[in-house]
Amino acid sequence: MSHKISASNSRKTTIKVMLNDEQIFLSSGLNVPGLLQLQNIAASSVALVRNGQVLPKSRWKETLCRDGDQFEVFALVAGG
Repeated sequence: MSHKISASNSRKTTIKVMLNDEQIFLSSGLNVPGLLQLQNIAASSVALVRNGQVLPKSRWKETLCRDGDQFEVFALVAGG
């Protein structure tokens, strides 16, 4: 007996997030590196705040974007 996946189970939901005060729409299930890649932001040169809290880079891959999230991306600047 074979089991088929119905079209309704395979549909992706669209979510809305804010990125540096700009509203953008994403597919649900996207993680933070995926968000940065879609926006052509080099992950190696930024820091990220999610919903008012700094999100450590070590947690980016496991952190999924959720509807209503607010992200602020800051460029890292070397100096002294």
